[in-house]
Amino acid sequence: MAVVLGTLLLGVTICCCCCCCCKRSRSSSFDRDDEQFSRRREEIRQRADERRADRKTKHDEIRKKYGLIPDSDHPYSKFENE
Repeated sequence: MAVVLGTLLLGVTICCCCCCCCKRSRSSSFDRDDEQFSRRREEIRQRADERRADRKTKHDEIRKKYGLIPDSDHPYSKFENE
């Protein structure tokens, strides 16, 4: 009877230790994954900002070309009907 109880107690202790070790390694892997995710998200945000700036410059050039933005060195003025 004592041998069975000792074996059972030893088994429960080993299971608890294994669970604690696995929990620590999982939490560190979650931290690592979270860091990679936030780094990737920041890179995506930077690329989106660059694309937004490029689109803005292209749109501004088109607006200048067709006289939709008042520009002092632009020789033409917008035609207005009376």
